Amino acid sequence: EAPPLPDEAPPLPNEDPPAQEDDGWEPMWDPTSQAYYFYNRLTKATQWENPRVPEATNNSVPGLGSYDSLAEGTSSTGALGASSSPAPKRAAGGYNPAIHGDYDPTADYAIEAQQEEQEEQARAEAAAASDAAAVYGTTATFNRFTGKWQAESLNPEKFNDENKSKRQMNAFFDVDAAANSHEGRSLRAERANKKLSKAELKAFKEKRREKKEEKRRAWLRD
Repeated sequence: EAPPLPDEAPPLPNEDPPAQEDDGWEPMWDPTSQAYYFYNRLTKATQWENPRVPEATNNSVPGLGSYDSLAEGTSSTGALGASSSPAPKRAAGGYNPAIHGDYDPTADYAIEAQQEEQEEQARAEAAAASDAAAVYGTTATFNRFTGKWQAESLNPEKFNDENKSKRQMNAFFDVDAAANSHEGRSLRAERANKKLSKAELKAFKEKRREKKEEKRRAWLRD
């Protein structure tokens, strides 16, 4: 019989553990999507999937390759691109104080951030130029009979009866002011609510009495 194996683990060699290979992938937080994405500082690539997590095994039928498992006319790159949304924009070119320490304006992330800022500025200037071109745009109105340019105010409504009479009366008084002087009420409605003074009532009665007397004596003049 073989001797029993020891319960304790075998001793480790008296040397530093092997260093893990740096693949350059770092998790980054995207505040817009409220999720982490992964940025490779070596290749400048970004993606949503964690590159350090092995992909799920493909439960395909044995005998079919990876190409056969994909839909016809698509590739693995195309399928991945269709399922994943574009990577978000990295702030300051991907600068991370916990990794890079003090900000270095000569580092790759600083140069990349400067290039992104210049591209944004160029796009903003192009948009402003297109808006400025729209400011100088104009529209014109042409006569449908002669084809000549004419003012926009020379429309058919200018020559209807209402507007023609209004222009004629404006030569003598302000039509709009007269129409709004009584808050749109007619002269009869305005006089119905008007209270006469005692002197006005006396003058009105006197004038009415004179008219009746004039009418009564009219036969004497015939």
